[in-house]
Amino acid sequence: MAPMVTPSHTIGATPTPVSDGQRTTGELGIILFLASDIMLFAPFFAAYFLLRSTTEVWPAGGVELDAFRAGLATVVLVASSGTMIVADRALDDDDRATTSRWLLITIALGALFLGNQIAEYATLDFRPGDHSYGSIYWGITMLHGAHVTAGLVALGALYVRVARARPLGRIAAWAKGVSLFWHLVDIVWVAVFLTIWVLR
Repeated sequence: MAPMVTPSHTIGATPTPVSDGQRTTGELGIILFLASDIMLFAPFFAAYFLLRSTTEVWPAGGVELDAFRAGLATVVLVASSGTMIVADRALDDDDRATTSRWLLITIALGALFLGNQIAEYATLDFRPGDHSYGSIYWGITMLHGAHVTAGLVALGALYVRVARARPLGRIAAWAKGVSLFWHLVDIVWVAVFLTIWVLR
């Protein structure tokens, strides 16, 4: 009698590796989420430029924004993308201490940016209901602030998982998703800064 051949898909068999060029379901989910997030911001930018083109005085009279302060905040947030990249590389090398250290630095920079934004709100002499400029300014910056807050929560959760995961490779896919989201938050802010403080 010929020996019985065990099918490769039986329980306990080693799963067939994904061929080069193919993306996992998790990676596709991350890409779709980030794409939908970009679409969330798109109407705000469209509304800004529409209002800007149809309003005689823009920004509204009496509006004073501190471009230097916003520029420093932008540098801080962009720097946090750099520290996140260092953390990503350390995670790939299974270096727990370095990953944790750079994650904490990233969180600190993100918190500094968010704290500055909240402090700036307290100094503004206009509110969302004062005029169309106020509505779009508060709308777009608060939407971004909500994303920074969500990103900081995700980074905090990643820091905890880095401390517990054995080995670090087990959380690589989840860490990649958090990292991509944080980079998106930074890129969107650069667009916000250029739109509101540079192009005006």
